[in-house]
Amino acid sequence: MGTVALFLGAFLLAFAALSKFYMYDRVAVVPLNNQSTTILATVPGADAEYLDVAAGLKTVHAPLKSIQLVTGDVKLSKQASKDLGRDIAVWNDYNCTDAPTFNCAGGETPLSATNDRVAFDVRTGESVAWKGTKNDASGKVTSPMPYEGLFYKFPFDTQKKTYQWWDTTLKKATPAKYVGEGKVKGMKVYKFVQTTAPTKTGTIDVPGSLVGSDEATVTADEVYTDVRSFSIEPVTGAPFGVVDSQDTYLEVNGERKATLTKASLKMTDASVQALVDQYGSKITQLKAVKTWIPIGGTVLGLVLIGLGVMSRRGGRSDDRISAADKGELVGSR
Repeated sequence: MGTVALFLGAFLLAFAALSKFYMYDRVAVVPLNNQSTTILATVPGADAEYLDVAAGLKTVHAPLKSIQLVTGDVKLSKQASKDLGRDIAVWNDYNCTDAPTFNCAGGETPLSATNDRVAFDVRTGESVAWKGTKNDASGKVTSPMPYEGLFYKFPFDTQKKTYQWWDTTLKKATPAKYVGEGKVKGMKVYKFVQTTAPTKTGTIDVPGSLVGSDEATVTADEVYTDVRSFSIEPVTGAPFGVVDSQDTYLEVNGERKATLTKASLKMTDASVQALVDQYGSKITQLKAVKTWIPIGGTVLGLVLIGLGVMSRRGGRSDDRISAADKGELVGSR
C-alpha cells in the first residue's frame, strides 16, 4: 500500500509541474483560424457629429456604428511562424464605420474604413515585424506596416500595469494605463484607459466656406484626440468591453473651425455576450492548468507521499516486532 501511495504521489507532483510549466503554454494561445465580428455603436440618444462629404460637406448629427470583422489566416500564420522562428498568428481586420443602416459589404464607400493584416505573438498579443503585414486606409496601402504594441487583445494573464496599444489613426502604439478593476456580466475585468491629447495628423485643402474663410481654398490642420477605455478579462486578455470616444476636427492658425467626426462608440451588449460565451470555457481551462491542477496535484501528491512513507515505516516496524517475537519463542524451547 505504501509503495502505491508513493508512486501516485510522485505522479501527481510531476503532473502538477507539467500542467503549470508545459500544458499552460500550449493552451494559452490564440486560434490561427479565428472568425469574429464585433460591433461598437453610439449609445441611444447620444448621436455622433460628423462631416458627410458625400452630402456636400454637410454636418450631420446622427447615430454611428462601427463593425470590426476579424479573420485568421492559417496559411500566412504558418508562413510567418516559419519566417520568424516563433509562434505567430496573422489576422485580417476590416473596420467599417457609418450609419447603423449602412451595409459594409454592399460595395459602397463608408464614412471611414480600414483594412489591416497584423502578425502577432500567439501568447503575448504583441505585434511583430513581418513582411506580410499591410494597412489600407482610404485607398492608401502601406506594406509591410510597422505595427507595434497590442492590436487585438491583451496578453494571457494580463497584469495590472501599462501596456502599449496600437492606434490606427496615429499609426503607432501609445500607453493604455491600468486604472482599476470592475465586473462585466458577473466576470472580473481589469480596466485600462488610452488617452490621446489633441494631435496634428496632417493637413488638408478644404473650401474656405467650411472653415469660415472668404478664400476659395484653405489649408487646414487635421487634429485628432481620443479616449479609449478597455474592460479586459485578465485570464485570457480578451476585451469584454470597449468605449472609444474620438474627436477629429479642422484647425486654422490654431483655432478649431470644423468637426470631422465626434462620437463615443461603445461595444454592443450582443458583442460583449458573444465574447463572454466564446471565452468562458477557455477561462476555465486556463485556470485549471495554471492554478487548480498544480495546487491540487501538489497538495494531494505530498499527502500521498507522506502516507506512503509512514506506511512503509510502519510495515518495517511490524516486521521487526514479528521477528523478535519469533526469536523469543525459539529461545524458550
